[in-house]
Amino acid sequence: MKKEGVIFILYQGKLRKFIIVLLSLYTCLTLYFLFLGFDRSSSSPDQGLRYSLSPQGIPLHFPMGRDFKIWFFEMGNFVAFIPFGMVIPLLFRCGFIRFISLFILCITMIETVQMISRLGAFDIDDILINTLGAAVGYGAQRVVMHHRNTLKGLIRISLTAIIFSMVTITVVGGLNHYLDNVDGKSVALNELALSDGAVTWDEDLSGFTVGQTNVEPQINLYSREKQKTNEFSYLLNQKYKNMKGYFAIPDDADQTARHEPITVSFIADGTEIYSMVVSANSGENHPDSFRIPLKGVNALTIKVFNDDSNVMTNIVMWDITLTEPNTGQKFINSIKSMF
Repeated sequence: MKKEGVIFILYQGKLRKFIIVLLSLYTCLTLYFLFLGFDRSSSSPDQGLRYSLSPQGIPLHFPMGRDFKIWFFEMGNFVAFIPFGMVIPLLFRCGFIRFISLFILCITMIETVQMISRLGAFDIDDILINTLGAAVGYGAQRVVMHHRNTLKGLIRISLTAIIFSMVTITVVGGLNHYLDNVDGKSVALNELALSDGAVTWDEDLSGFTVGQTNVEPQINLYSREKQKTNEFSYLLNQKYKNMKGYFAIPDDADQTARHEPITVSFIADGTEIYSMVVSANSGENHPDSFRIPLKGVNALTIKVFNDDSNVMTNIVMWDITLTEPNTGQKFINSIKSMF
């Protein structure tokens, strides 16, 4: 081992040639999976260029609740590039900035070829996760300072890379879990000021049954003492990320209705984004739920249409809340708004 400043050069002579051969074979295997593996060659040549230039985050998540194939590809995009960070700096003298810059250049070229050849897509998120893997490998070989050109040293580097990988997966996966699944502050719909129309809320949160299921609203209840056709609006000013709640036709209404369908439409900035149609004679009347994305929505309008002549057939909605982004989501959204 030769020391020049803080740079260590390992693997000389036959060992160096052997490591270069192994690295070359591993590179060929990686390129095979990037271009031909997973049945990429069967993709239609008429798909057109596929690309994603807007970063959505580092695609590294916990496996729970995710499609296994997607999770497997994410892990592969991370783990497969760790060896490059472990070995290349030991073969070819280079510091972190030089190494990571050349790596980003190479992986960007590969992503571009994937897109042009129709054997993949140019995805900025892939570049991020590939680079993170290479950086973890680089860090592992820099931590182990002694006997790195021996079998014992190589084992130490590999074990260090495993530990660094587990820490990275835990940190990034935990952050993604927080951004994807943790909600911010929730606000009841009836607490918002109306910008147009009128709506009546049941002040007593009266309980009822739906399909023999007892329902006890906890937050709000869209009153049954209202016009059969109702329309009302709220100004959201892009403050909320989703709205959720429950809806049904109570059993007592079901007994006296003419069974005309009832439609509820949710309109965001003039465009219908969700609607539900409920009939009292569905045969399987039960409480149902809805969850509607509201990201970027300035104005929300809710329309209720009831063609039945019996006022008791009006649909009821309850425990309707709007959820704000959490602190991390707000921070990311503020950054994205700058570009």
